[in-house]
Amino acid sequence: MEFSIYLLLVLIEYVLLVSTAAPFILVNRFTKTPSVGIAVWFTLFFTAMAAAVLAVGIAVWSIVETYLLLQTKTDIWVILAVSFAPWLLLAFAGILLALSNQRLEPLFRAAKEFDQLALLARREVEAFHRAKVYELEIPGFIALTKGYEIYLSRAVFELPEQQLNAVLWHEYGHIRLGHQRLKRITHLMMQLTPWFVVSKAFNAEVARLCETSADKYALKRVYSKDLAEARAHFS
Repeated sequence: MEFSIYLLLVLIEYVLLVSTAAPFILVNRFTKTPSVGIAVWFTLFFTAMAAAVLAVGIAVWSIVETYLLLQTKTDIWVILAVSFAPWLLLAFAGILLALSNQRLEPLFRAAKEFDQLALLARREVEAFHRAKVYELEIPGFIALTKGYEIYLSRAVFELPEQQLNAVLWHEYGHIRLGHQRLKRITHLMMQLTPWFVVSKAFNAEVARLCETSADKYALKRVYSKDLAEARAHFS
């Protein structure tokens, strides 16, 4: 029982550390190495989730252990007091998480992703390597990917050829690097744990790092000037 309490303390401390410190320490980092940043965020987030699940498992096991101890020992009050310790620690950790998230919430308000391509009028324009390129009948500068398809608003096709090519390589980079799957996972995690600020920071940071990574992919094939000028239209 004593070892279980020590382990539970370590697990709770790790979850609290990731939940509260990661949004401050890791946000806006890894700009030069986006792939490393994505790996770090995924590792921290999922290990913290595993630690939280294990902590709950230890608390549940304390009930079984208490029952077994009651069968062999007579000091009932001591046994009950020790058995309640894991649950008290979990309750205390929950309060700390709620308070920290309440304070951090204003710092991470993620915008809703635009994902209504099926509802927009579009026509296939061309093929860019293995991806099909579609024109969206919507105003403004919009560039999106879905599967092996690239969706560009009409205004993007009116850009100079070098800038249009830069946009296409950037979007193709998202496809080749599997960013859509990563974003789906982070968005799902944010929906499953909306009360944790770290899940929102996780979602927002992976999205930012994916953009940086796609830029680096494009810059191996186009000039930085063309990509920068094309990007300016989307800001």
